[in-house]
Amino acid sequence: MCPLYEEKQHGDMTHLICLDALHEAYRGLEEARLRCREVAHALATIRETLDQALDLAYQQQSFGPLNNLFDEEEAALAIYEQAVAKVREAEGRWSAVSLALAYERERLTAGQVFSSRAN
Repeated sequence: MCPLYEEKQHGDMTHLICLDALHEAYRGLEEARLRCREVAHALATIRETLDQALDLAYQQQSFGPLNNLFDEEEAALAIYEQAVAKVREAEGRWSAVSLALAYERERLTAGQVFSSRAN
């Protein structure tokens, strides 16, 4: 694993952004998205169970057993919100590394054009 900013010499050019950092950021983003989908599915399942239990509770006029389901739904919602925040964080990191890499490529290209004109 390499740090975000690492100087590497390639001939007479210096790269300041490591491609490994971009790949690592993308992997992190994909893992966060996958986790978010899993958590969203779990939340939807709990909510479906809660809806069915609510229907049954209204029919039977017995609402006591619903407390546990409401607690489960609240906990699942909190986990989902954390997962969404992690996706946003990972998207921000990936975007920042992508922009930095694009900037570095632009600088290197400009440097190559300048070097060829100087010769």
